[in-house]
Amino acid sequence: MITEKTNISARVEITLKKIVEESSFNHKDAYELGAMLIAIGDAEDTITLIHNNPNYHKTIKQTEYRLIEERKHQLERELRDL
Repeated sequence: MITEKTNISARVEITLKKIVEESSFNHKDAYELGAMLIAIGDAEDTITLIHNNPNYHKTIKQTEYRLIEERKHQLERELRDL
């Protein structure tokens, strides 16, 4: 799983960033956890396990829906203010 080295935070989905922000972890913790998984060689297996977990998909979809709803309400407010 080698990818081109770019700005990691730019590649992290906004949904995952929001979940980290709302957890007791911070971005530094999240990156350190990922780096630890890579260091011990379990990153590929862990990613596969996570992506096959229905709770992961449910959480992502719920967070995406909430983010879309928040954006919708923001746009509606802006439209009313015009």
